[in-house]
Amino acid sequence: MRVILASQSPQRYQLLAGLPLEFEVMPADVDEKSIQDGSLIKRAELIALAKAAKVAASNPDAVIIAADTYVIHNDQALEKPADVAEARRMLQQQSGQWLEEVSGWCLVTPQEGTVSGSSVTRFRFRELSMFEIEHYVTHQPVTTWSAAFSPAYPAGAGLIAEIEGSLTGFTHGLPIEEIVPRLRAASVAV
Repeated sequence: MRVILASQSPQRYQLLAGLPLEFEVMPADVDEKSIQDGSLIKRAELIALAKAAKVAASNPDAVIIAADTYVIHNDQALEKPADVAEARRMLQQQSGQWLEEVSGWCLVTPQEGTVSGSSVTRFRFRELSMFEIEHYVTHQPVTTWSAAFSPAYPAGAGLIAEIEGSLTGFTHGLPIEEIVPRLRAASVAV
């Protein structure tokens, strides 16, 4: 059975590649900004559903895995910054704070249909110095990550003091503990 990751995220690819699972990557081009909901947690799930539906439409016999991730702070989604200046501001805003990272996920299988949800992980940034922030934005691809950081890599993990919730949802934007049991239920060898 074909398994498709409907994402261009290198972190999600890396996570799935660590499993005994053959899969291909087929990013879904959806207008995420047009998908809105009163709940930021539900919105992440709706974006994942839209990505999965787009890829499933042309691959009806495949298993589709899709996700969307962003950080929530003060009831606002911190998505990918437009430039380094915005990334710098985001990191300053997050310094020393408790935040929530939400990963909406969706799994589509020919046998089981569509299953989706959201994983929420609370986490706290360490107090960051301006020197540390400047070094991070200068040496990391901050405009490619929601909230301008990625805990999947040592430099990003080093910014975090503590987490509560899904480790892989937080680090890789895909709560693997939700996905693997559902893959097995759909008779995908994992």
